[in-house]
Parts: sequence; C-alpha cells; structure tokens
Amino acid sequence: MLALILQSSSFLRLFVDSCDEEGCEDTALNWVIAALVIAVICALVMLAFKWLRKYMAINLIQKAWSRGQTVMLILVGLIPVVIVLLFVWYTTRNFFNYVGVGGLLKGIVMAWMLYVLFMFTGHMVSPWRREII
Repeated sequence: MLALILQSSSFLRLFVDSCDEEGCEDTALNWVIAALVIAVICALVMLAFKWLRKYMAINLIQKAWSRGQTVMLILVGLIPVVIVLLFVWYTTRNFFNYVGVGGLLKGIVMAWMLYVLFMFTGHMVSPWRREII
C-alpha cells in the first residue's frame, strides 16, 4: 500500500519543482526515500542517545525524565534532520536541479513529520511511554 502511494506520480510531483525532462519521477521517489531514511536514522540516533543517558545515570532521579525533557529531545532532533537533508540535497545534482528549493522545503516538512512519528512510536513501544503521555 505504501509503495503504491509513493509511486503515484501526483504524490511525487509535489516534491519536484521542474518536471520537464524524463526521469523526474525517479528523482522525486529517490528524494522521498532519502527523507524517509534520514528521518528513521535520526530517530534511532536520538532514541539511542536517550537510552545511553538513562543507562549512564547514577541515581533514579536522573533516570526519570520529565515530559518536558522528552519533548525537548524530540525538538532538538529536528535540527540534524534538516542539516543532513540539506547536505544530501546540495551534494546530489539531480536533487539540486529537479527537486529545487520548493521540493527541499516539502521534503524537510515530510521528514520532520516522519521523525516525530518514529520518536512517538519508539516511546510508545518502549518502557518510556509514561514520559511522553
């Protein structure tokens, strides 16, 4: 189901500024996949960081995170998503030429939404669910 949504040309055309030449759908699909992979990797890194901080805590007070600390961790994790997406967009010629600035901004927003979704999911399936609810 998800593969069909990703391959529909109307969805992929959202992420491309100029689709005059052949292969722009492939470039848009690659851009969406890159945003998805970056969001997943950043979410896993931030969850690993939280696990490490909790594991290295000396006492129970330091191991217990408040909701504010958890939300701050999620918000700080948005910064690496943008930095990595900017780097990938700028260093890949097809992304720079076809995706353009509009597609970059749409890709950043999509990656942010996926990142937040993965962070909430990671907290819900872990023993940390009380820190987010």
